[in-house]
Amino acid sequence: MASGIYAIAHIGHLKLYVGEVNRLSKVWPPMLAQLNSGTYPHPQLQQVWNSEGNKRHFTFHTKTEIIGDKDILGIEELLAEIAK
Repeated sequence: MASGIYAIAHIGHLKLYVGEVNRLSKVWPPMLAQLNSGTYPHPQLQQVWNSEGNKRHFTFHTKTEIIGDKDILGIEELLAEIAK
């Protein structure tokens, strides 16, 4: 994965945690390790991760995947925020 925007979707709860990083392929494994160890710096995401059974309830998406899925509820608002 290249640099760019990513999203972690909380399955079944219509929550999307969006971020931007350089070198996604190098960032995702440490990010997952932080979530699993309880040390992720975003307290709300960490709390949900801890209470919802970890990665079984989350999916990871790149900007390209998000833009290509026109069935996402609120995609226009999300893309407007990404463009800022």
